[in-house]
Amino acid sequence: MNTAYEVAIIGGSSAGLAAALTLGRFARRTIVFDNGAPRNKPAAHAHNFFTRDGEPPAELLRIAREQLKPYPSVELHSITVASAEKNNGGFLLTTATGEHIQVKKIIITTGVKDVLPPVTGMQQLWGEAVFHCPYCHGWEVKGEPVAIIANGDAAWHFAQIVSRLNKNITFLTNGPSILSIEQTEKLQRKGFSIIETPLASIQKENNGIRISFADGTSIQKTAAYYRGEALEFRNEIAKQLGCQLGETGAVIINPMHETTVPGVFAAGDVSHERLHQVSVAAAGGHTAAGSCNGQLCAEEFEAED
Repeated sequence: MNTAYEVAIIGGSSAGLAAALTLGRFARRTIVFDNGAPRNKPAAHAHNFFTRDGEPPAELLRIAREQLKPYPSVELHSITVASAEKNNGGFLLTTATGEHIQVKKIIITTGVKDVLPPVTGMQQLWGEAVFHCPYCHGWEVKGEPVAIIANGDAAWHFAQIVSRLNKNITFLTNGPSILSIEQTEKLQRKGFSIIETPLASIQKENNGIRISFADGTSIQKTAAYYRGEALEFRNEIAKQLGCQLGETGAVIINPMHETTVPGVFAAGDVSHERLHQVSVAAAGGHTAAGSCNGQLCAEEFEAED
């Protein structure tokens, strides 16, 4: 590993590797830090991705890394960045293993982490039979009986989306419902049921899942969606650098994916409150890298006089 690069990309999944491709094609000395924990790692397939619908997430990343090999200015490292600070007109990064790396620009693509309720079996089935995104997994359970584990406005939003593909829907609020009276009546008129009893466990059964409740009752569904009110935005580096965050913790960016700190960009899930999809993350990575490279080109051009 060198100690000086033009760009550091912190996060090596879809957004980060897309950004690396753009920068590699402009011969930018780029280092990509990857902790090996992408959000979609538990999923068997990634859907709604142009030309790669249904590809395993690990295979998408393998292809992305393979396609970076023709660009020798890009380095991939399985190392975590522990801290970042402004330094000497650029930024100084310190890795978890103690290395210090000086860079001119930073692209943050650290993603988010799903915060799941303490329901037995839910973590194990996450990405397999319990999903967060109907755009990513909805077609595969189209027309099947499903549950939506959500409450309040989150449940209402999912009702509007999921009911396009599924008519047999049970809403599980995992405690007292905070749906409005109007929302509740609308869901019931559409034939959807609402169960407020706290969840106890979710387990695989035959070709679906069995959802058990704290009172000993249970229901069987083909799959479930979970829409929690909280996501853990992996924004530690952004906070250290002083980037402005939104109320949810997402890193605030402008249309060119610049953060509020000059020289720092962000892309992927960490910079979006919702619409977390592989294709959206990749597009953001390309945009951030193009913006970053444009700044470097302008700085170099001006310095040549």
